[in-house]
Amino acid sequence: MIVPTPGHTAYHVSVIVKIDGVVYFLAGDTSYSQEILLQRMPDGVSPNPKQAIETLDKIRRYSKMESLVYLPTHDPETAKRFTGRMVLENTR
Repeated sequence: MIVPTPGHTAYHVSVIVKIDGVVYFLAGDTSYSQEILLQRMPDGVSPNPKQAIETLDKIRRYSKMESLVYLPTHDPETAKRFTGRMVLENTR
């Protein structure tokens, strides 16, 4: 499923894939790392930092409802979280 995740750009989207009860959130550039998501920090190029933070908060709320593996593009830990099915833990 493709979902709007404005912030990095006005029309940024992410992809949600659900397999065996686990949600893989292919986040693109919603944040550059999972840590930045947890810190609620917009990236430096965001045209609307408030909107970026609102998107990060929505992702965190969604992670409270589902076992969510957060996979941003630039995070060096993304592959490890993907292969290990490591769910976003600091929001549960």
